[in-house]
Amino acid sequence: MATAKQEPAALTWQQNPDDIIVLANRTGNNYILDLPTGRYRLDAKRRMRTMRSILKYPQIIALINEGSLAVE
Repeated sequence: MATAKQEPAALTWQQNPDDIIVLANRTGNNYILDLPTGRYRLDAKRRMRTMRSILKYPQIIALINEGSLAVE
């Protein structure tokens, strides 16, 4: 039985490496981040890869300003 060769799906989004950051929890505390996409738990001493646009949310800005979170 012959199968039709499928074309690869076209990418609809091209990432820009400058838009990707690592947000690091520098404390021993776990944080629940209230993001537009839902809640995200960032555990103590852990990091998350995310979009730079996360830096516009007040909760994230406050945690960075107090030194709890850092952009790597």
